[in-house]
Amino acid sequence: MTNFPYPWFDSHCHFDFPDFNSDRTVIWQQAREMGCIGLLIPGISREQGDRLADVCRDRPWFYAQGLHPYFLASHRPQDIDWLDRALADPAVVAVGEAGLDKVLATDDELLAQQWLWFRQQAELARAHRLPLILHIRGMHDEAAAWLKRSGFDQGGMVHAFSGSEQQGRRWHDLGFVLGIGGAVTHPRAQKLRRTVAALPESSIVLETDSPDMAPAFWAGRRNDPRSLPLTAALVARLRQVDTQVVSAKSISNMSLLFPKLSINV
Repeated sequence: MTNFPYPWFDSHCHFDFPDFNSDRTVIWQQAREMGCIGLLIPGISREQGDRLADVCRDRPWFYAQGLHPYFLASHRPQDIDWLDRALADPAVVAVGEAGLDKVLATDDELLAQQWLWFRQQAELARAHRLPLILHIRGMHDEAAAWLKRSGFDQGGMVHAFSGSEQQGRRWHDLGFVLGIGGAVTHPRAQKLRRTVAALPESSIVLETDSPDMAPAFWAGRRNDPRSLPLTAALVARLRQVDTQVVSAKSISNMSLLFPKLSINV
């Protein structure tokens, strides 16, 4: 691994997953030596959320609490009450990973359930004055339109953004930043590359979504935070700026929209 001469922050990764149980400490030490100043771990379920405080303790790892649409079958109605209580913890910096996923919604009933959890979590974010971390696939227009109609004003992050420039600007107008990670490194992602090149710098943050979404240069292997600087370098080339500019702006964008993050550069 190569050290990089600038600080960087992984805005969305699942570094708490069991995939890292055997080498989490080693990877984190190497990431620190490469310039990583912290990371944000989203919540995906009640079971996982109950462990996040212990996982992140005494490290510059921040966490959110939420109920991911991928785990819809395991969520229970009382989990919303649990989430409401969990969000009262001052250490929680956001609500999520909430969202809508058209690929997972294989019938109208599943889509209706996704909408219910999405709306309830948005309302909790508003009540607790916390930003939202969103997983949106194939539902950008619908999700953004509902949040606009509802008057949602807490902003947040659309993780693993792969929509159009128009959709990205619409999200940004609603107060959201767009997570850019390994997907942009794949040669076939030409539309996403053009979108990343065209979006305003105030809309972009860097993420890995570790252990998933490995970049092209790590194809076929487990992803982890150490891949982020090389992804940042590609984003910088697309935007025709220095890599340090992309990294610094990602950190400042996160700090602005996630005020409970205490990122020490």
